[in-house]
Amino acid sequence: PFASQRRPVVVATDVTTTYRQRSPANTARMQEHLRALIQAAPGHVAVFAPSYALLEEIVTDAHWPVHRTIVESSDWDKSKADEVLSVLERERDAGRKVLLAGTFGARLSEGVDYRGGLLDAVACIGLPIAPPGVVQDGLKSFVGDRFGKDKSWRYTMTQPAVNRVLQAMGRPIRGIDDRAVVLLLEQRCEQPMYRKCFPGDLQMVPMSDPNGLKRLAERFYRRVLRPPTP
Repeated sequence: PFASQRRPVVVATDVTTTYRQRSPANTARMQEHLRALIQAAPGHVAVFAPSYALLEEIVTDAHWPVHRTIVESSDWDKSKADEVLSVLERERDAGRKVLLAGTFGARLSEGVDYRGGLLDAVACIGLPIAPPGVVQDGLKSFVGDRFGKDKSWRYTMTQPAVNRVLQAMGRPIRGIDDRAVVLLLEQRCEQPMYRKCFPGDLQMVPMSDPNGLKRLAERFYRRVLRPPTP
């Protein structure tokens, strides 16, 4: 519902969370991209990952150029999420930047309304592909029998994962005056089997240089302004 000019989507094409390609160098590149986005953003940044283990490896174990980092816990309830919103508002009013970290499908990435432009950027780490198991295999088999084997993977694996990423991508844009940069830290988003799960009119900017990302974001924030907070 909002103009794509107010939400550029950048895909980091040199990083992935696929198990066979994980490495210290891959983690470092993800952190460089995220750091560039944080440095460019004038306000709060949210980052979401498929699991708390990945969140800890990439986000919580690093130092970031922010006043504070808030990391979601699996036992958070609505009152805790509401408390975080109040913290974000106070820190914004004081001119202090916060990095908010959570997981896909949890409260911060789907159940919170970041009203009044509380977020200036969001980064999505990887794709939350469901792990193999008896239930998942049974679901794939059922869908394959009903719709064909070629569609079973998309309907049970890739599309649900992309839907959760899309939920997270939409967190900063809650009103017509909002604007934000979206960073997808996953090269698979450019691959046809995943790309077709995103909306057809969604434009993605491929990027492998964190400095290029920073320049793009800085130009965007200078050009696309948001009305002052009342």
